[in-house]
Amino acid sequence: MTANETVSWYESGLPTRERKTRGHFSTPPALVEQILDACNYTPACDLSQIRVLDPACGGGNLLAGAAQRLLAFSKEANLPQKKRLSLIQHNLWGFDPDPISCFLAEMQLRTLLSMDDSLNERRPPSPLHIHQADGLAFPWEQSQPVDLFLANPPYLAAKNNDLSCYRSSWQHGQVDSYLLFLDLALRIVRPGGWIALILPDPVLARANATHERRTLLRETTIRYLWHLSGVFPAYVGAVVLIAQKLPPPAMHQIAWRRGRWQRDATVEAVPDAIIPVHASAITQASLYRQPGAEMRYLLSDACSPQHLLARRLHEFLCEVPIKENPVFAPLNSLALIRRGEELSKDNALLLPEATGDREECYPVLRGGVDLRPYEKPTGRYWIKREAIKKNLERYCKPKLLVVKSTGVLQAALDLDGHVVLQTLYMLLLRNEKAQGDDLYFLLALLNSRLLRTYIYMVQTAYKWVQPQIEQHVLGHLPIPTAATPEKEKIVAYARKLLAVCGDLSPVVKLEVESKEGGSKAELEWQAIYEEQERAICALYQAALTEGRLIPEFPDKGVSYG
Repeated sequence: MTANETVSWYESGLPTRERKTRGHFSTPPALVEQILDACNYTPACDLSQIRVLDPACGGGNLLAGAAQRLLAFSKEANLPQKKRLSLIQHNLWGFDPDPISCFLAEMQLRTLLSMDDSLNERRPPSPLHIHQADGLAFPWEQSQPVDLFLANPPYLAAKNNDLSCYRSSWQHGQVDSYLLFLDLALRIVRPGGWIALILPDPVLARANATHERRTLLRETTIRYLWHLSGVFPAYVGAVVLIAQKLPPPAMHQIAWRRGRWQRDATVEAVPDAIIPVHASAITQASLYRQPGAEMRYLLSDACSPQHLLARRLHEFLCEVPIKENPVFAPLNSLALIRRGEELSKDNALLLPEATGDREECYPVLRGGVDLRPYEKPTGRYWIKREAIKKNLERYCKPKLLVVKSTGVLQAALDLDGHVVLQTLYMLLLRNEKAQGDDLYFLLALLNSRLLRTYIYMVQTAYKWVQPQIEQHVLGHLPIPTAATPEKEKIVAYARKLLAVCGDLSPVVKLEVESKEGGSKAELEWQAIYEEQERAICALYQAALTEGRLIPEFPDKGVSYG
């Protein structure tokens, strides 16, 4: 068994709960190789002066990858044996609070040295700089700057771990552990040095990472951003950030890739690799100008009319905040947004049929499983009156329902007074006198390709596992305010779609394109939906054009200051 296989064996033997609690997921060796290539840490370069630090080294996969390249460089440079050993001693540093992880990391390095045929002395140097210590608590200000900060830090949420001892004066809200390591890298890497971090994908857009993103985008030149699924057996996607600690040139482009991590240890011809779903580039300045410096890389990937219009819409809203906007109103100014009962869909309080006094039982919608756009929702479970904790009057009113735990915006109209669970948002119109048209208008917008693309590009795409539409994001969706002929058309089309949808079995999905051979009802549904889409795009284009003509809101431009 190789040293790397021993590390894998140790990790796989840990209980799942303990692995999650400790954030114990090692980096695949193939990904280590790609990261080192991206940092120009290759045997063809002079590696003799590059000090490598992994402050959360775990079993040592990242350090082992660096050690192999350092040995290859020293062999190519024909350095004396003593010099080769000293390079390993002085250039590679690892910290971890877990003693077993430190033992495994040192074993990996010593195994590499013992297997190197160019070293006559098989007894590896002592000591190696693998330390059982908290890398976040070390007094780095008293040591030499780091040349290459190489880390896959644990993802420990502050809500489940006491991280208060690390809190800095500027930090607010939830401070997760990976943000502390990102902050450490930004502080201790020398000018011109490299930062290579594997982070959970909430770093891309979550509000609590705003300060770190702004500092990263302002003070470093990000070379690569890889957003990957399937790297670790954990409920989170991975983001690989490769950056050089240099102020970014004005028009610098970040190369980004979005894809699945392919694992195949049994077939040598198919090594571990990134299988890209998308790949492109985006200017670093355009990320810095985002309201919270969000790394919305998909804004560069405009490949359809909906993508182009969604990007224009987002750019306009970055210049003119929605609360100051004369042509758009936030959705929450038109509708009260509330969640349903705080119960899971398999809760024992949900009954498969009405029991006892039927008048005291209410039909329940459990979530996206019971909702289809433009289809009348039907509750297949029931709940007793005494089990309902929230305002029953709200459930009885006409309302729109939006699925929360999804990456795709979708809404349904409920006119039958269903009780709903917390996996659904309820939208109750603030102006009850305008119930009819406004309900159908919002139903159409919330199921449109345009707003679905907008939500995906600015929020849900940046969380691979269990994406969710946050309530504040839904509440700030831009709704055109002008009364136009397009709005009247949209309302009429939405009413028609609801009528036609009842004749479809199964319901036609919104993604479907017009095709020959469908039933009469399907073809009619598709034709109406496409007409509605054209009207919605025309409505938003007109609002954007009007907004651009208003002189009080000039383009604010971009500054890294």
